[in-house]
Amino acid sequence: ELGWISKVYVNRPAVVRHAEQIKKWKTVTGNWQAAWLLKAVTCIDLTTLSGDDTPSNVQRLCFKAKHPIREDLLKALDMHDKGITVAAVCVYPTRVSDAVNTLKAAGCNIPVASVAAGFPSGQTPLETKLAEIRLAVEYGAREIDIVISRSLVLTGQWEGLYEEIRLCRAACGEAHMKTILATGELGSLANVYKASMIAMMAG
Repeated sequence: ELGWISKVYVNRPAVVRHAEQIKKWKTVTGNWQAAWLLKAVTCIDLTTLSGDDTPSNVQRLCFKAKHPIREDLLKALDMHDKGITVAAVCVYPTRVSDAVNTLKAAGCNIPVASVAAGFPSGQTPLETKLAEIRLAVEYGAREIDIVISRSLVLTGQWEGLYEEIRLCRAACGEAHMKTILATGELGSLANVYKASMIAMMAG
């Protein structure tokens, strides 16, 4: 039952005020800063999403994913033996096998993520989106990054959005799914909130 979603209201002035306050928060320095920067590296999906991607540049990306920080810097921080890598390598579905095979050959367990479901526009028939997701998983992707149909948000078709995301989640099988909302195209903070809630409810 998604009738409540149309009644959601976002207090934009309050959001703007809070965002301004965040900019004034103190930042960490010294060893704490280094520790947080290292942690940030481990949260990155190292990505190539170019029309001219080839197996060789995906291989270079995978090497960088396994060695994201120069060895001399890691040694200076006494972190050279901690296995610092990025969180994932993200590529288009057609390049998933290249990434999977390269990382396997390097003895590395970094997961491969793939954008799917009509990335980046989302202007693809649902059947095609689902087929693309299934192929990416079949090729070895352990994470799927889908994009929603922004038109469903802009026209208030919340049940349709829910169903689209639910079907995408089912097509992922055991693979982790992330939902890209393209917030800059959703028209309002209320729509961003609504789309976020729908995405979470749909899994």
